Amino acid sequence: MTLTPEVAFERYRERLLSLIYLRMGMDLRVRMDPEDVLQEVAIEAINSWHTLEDENNVGAWLVVLARRKVARILRDQIGVAARDPRRERAIKTDIPIADRKTGPVTTADRKDRLVLLEQALTRLSPTHREVIILSRIEDLPAKEIGERLGRSENAVHLLLGRALKRLAQELKL
Repeated sequence: MTLTPEVAFERYRERLLSLIYLRMGMDLRVRMDPEDVLQEVAIEAINSWHTLEDENNVGAWLVVLARRKVARILRDQIGVAARDPRRERAIKTDIPIADRKTGPVTTADRKDRLVLLEQALTRLSPTHREVIILSRIEDLPAKEIGERLGRSENAVHLLLGRALKRLAQELKL
């Protein structure tokens, strides 16, 4: 069975949303909703699906698209003043804005969990935070993480174990 971009995107949706949320940071989330960025990534994935060489790498490919999208947005938003919420107005529409898989309660719960995760991650050391994001969110292998952090593959496994233990303590799990 050939994988379609829609199926692939739905399979990795939560991971991509977490990556986007964490990479955006609080300042950019004031200006943009991570769901909007996720939608832009989905459109980009569908339009560039033909560039995917191996369907086994679809998760990593989508993560790269998401990271690039957030990086472009961050670059474009530097120096731009935050929106003034007093000047914004609701747009009347007959189009339903919630799909059948998510609702306001699910969305609120997801955002609450992401806020708690972000707060716990900010309390970690930069090295612990980076190894968790690279391993669990971006799904990179230990060898590649080691190359980025200047550590051996074994050292990455040990560091990740300590980082996850510390994150669990911060989350009180």
